[in-house]
Amino acid sequence: MVVSRHTEGLGGVPGTMVALAAVLLCGGKGSRMLQGGVTTHKPLLEVGGMPATRFVVEGLLGGGLEFSQILIVVPPGREDEYARALDGLGCRIITQTHALGTGNAVHGSLEHLLAPVEHVYVSFGTQPLVRNETVEGVLNVHLQNRLGFTLATVIMDNPYAPLIRDSAGKVTGSVETHLEGAEMPIRGETNIGAYWASRRALDGVLSTLHEDLYVENENRYSTNSGELGYPNEMVRGCLAAGLGVDGVPIADEIEMMGIKTPETLAAIREIVGE
Repeated sequence: MVVSRHTEGLGGVPGTMVALAAVLLCGGKGSRMLQGGVTTHKPLLEVGGMPATRFVVEGLLGGGLEFSQILIVVPPGREDEYARALDGLGCRIITQTHALGTGNAVHGSLEHLLAPVEHVYVSFGTQPLVRNETVEGVLNVHLQNRLGFTLATVIMDNPYAPLIRDSAGKVTGSVETHLEGAEMPIRGETNIGAYWASRRALDGVLSTLHEDLYVENENRYSTNSGELGYPNEMVRGCLAAGLGVDGVPIADEIEMMGIKTPETLAAIREIVGE
């Protein structure tokens, strides 16, 4: 059964039904956690009395949106752990065979999407502080403006992945200061790790990026990192394809905090406890 978001008067059509899916990425080796003596996979570490990814899923299910699917992308060998952690929530576990970036992980989920799904929310099992108000607010802008790709953003000092706008305020690009070596501005707008994409953008832009950049005999992408990123590649690809892109600066800086080290885990647990 497909459940949808009811959008009153969207595009001038009263009562339009929009089928939604969510994809949560749960990759990564957790090397910084291992250095701190933590061996549990980061997205399965306890937050709020449950595995972090379950905390994220239950948060989404408890919000104002209804999802036809929630897909969880995990590394090989972790499938049973996630099946146990998410028991009873109706999630589908998908394996990312090779750790080739977030874009590769999302691309691998496309074949599992139900046909009616029109828009897909992507985030991470390690980011339990993203608020439903942010997820829903960004979707409203995404739908109302018929965008291909929409990012939840925040204005902050030293933005990690700054969104680039022209003098008229239109998005013209997105860069990554770590993997891509871009210069970090003193202050700017950055995504928090929560994105909405239209099915058209995913099937067109992301699939084309994969086909164009993947080097099969080397099992890598022809990018500086050898991986296919998601937000920055989608921003650039959608702009090139003439699909609308925007950032919605409605998030709080705290929402982008992810489980990366024992210290960030402790901080997240404290915030959730409050």
